[in-house]
Amino acid sequence: MKHIGIYTTSKQPSAVAMILNEANALAEIGHRVTVLTPVRYKNIRNLHKSVSITYVAKASLLSTTPFFASFSDLGTCYSMWKQLKCQNFYSFVSKGLMLAEKLKQLDIQHLHCIFNQHDYYVSLLGSKCADASLSSFWDVSSYGRVEKHTQKLVEQCDLPLVELECQRLAADEQTLVLNRGLDLSKYKPYERNKTALHLVFIGNIVDESGLKVILSAFADLPSRLDVKLDIIGEGPIKKALVNDLIRKRLNRKVHFLGNKSRKWILKKLPQYSAIVSPYCSNGSIAQVDNITYIKEAMASGLPVLTSNIAACKEITSSNTGMKCPPNSITAMSNMLTAFMQLSTYHRHLLGQNARKYAEENFNVKHQSRALSRWIQAL
Repeated sequence: MKHIGIYTTSKQPSAVAMILNEANALAEIGHRVTVLTPVRYKNIRNLHKSVSITYVAKASLLSTTPFFASFSDLGTCYSMWKQLKCQNFYSFVSKGLMLAEKLKQLDIQHLHCIFNQHDYYVSLLGSKCADASLSSFWDVSSYGRVEKHTQKLVEQCDLPLVELECQRLAADEQTLVLNRGLDLSKYKPYERNKTALHLVFIGNIVDESGLKVILSAFADLPSRLDVKLDIIGEGPIKKALVNDLIRKRLNRKVHFLGNKSRKWILKKLPQYSAIVSPYCSNGSIAQVDNITYIKEAMASGLPVLTSNIAACKEITSSNTGMKCPPNSITAMSNMLTAFMQLSTYHRHLLGQNARKYAEENFNVKHQSRALSRWIQAL
């Protein structure tokens, strides 16, 4: 089977964890997998024996060897740089050719990258110069950043993938939809016997998060109802929301916890009653950037309280939680009230359904089998 390289410059713990999960799952199928990165990750554990991490040196004025070693590729470099209108020529070419040299040295036949524009440009050049096929995961956080170049970039890729059907480019027929998966063995549902409700929001605190709607809905709830909300994350509207909750006298029910480590979140997540994320629209998902945490909450057996936009209909189902129309305080208040009126057992069933949905739709082993088949067919 093909030797697969995965290129990333990400330093985000959640993104790195997902990449390593995918690398392990591909290795279990039979691939040799090498993660190529200029970042020196610490405390990396539980890698499959067929997975290795190779550090690609950062390009500098001293790292000119690739220019001479791959002189015949300079025409390709210039043509691609001009076509993509990307970063400065030296940086683009040096990084791309250094990556190409690594691909050749390690005999990597296919390169996979998780889309961000910079990594994609470097991966595209490196794979073309090393004569390797390329796949790229255009996850939901990519769509707010690419704009006009999106179609052109997709056409450059041998195997473009997207996270959600509703984010697929209208004019593009070759892009395949594949959910990024989780290693479900790491998530253990937790028995919740308490009648009190403790909700959690995780993500960027931005206008698109729907947090203004949540706070207004909380203010409309009867004071006797025993419900609390923890908000994990940071963002530009946090200060305004804190002032808002003080005015609405919600400071005993709503708590802003700031950013928390991934280890803390995964430890505490199963103890909540549900995760709430009322996106304002499909486009909000890229700004809030919390789709991974919603999947992990479902894997931990938490029901999902969200909006009935197209994207949420893809990542959840009618029996994994509750949905309401976006941007409606009344609808949000009614949904929270309805959820609180459910029996403890009924909420437990929703959590079980959420876990089952994650097992069927977000299992990294299943997703990697599909990815492997497509890569082998290139």
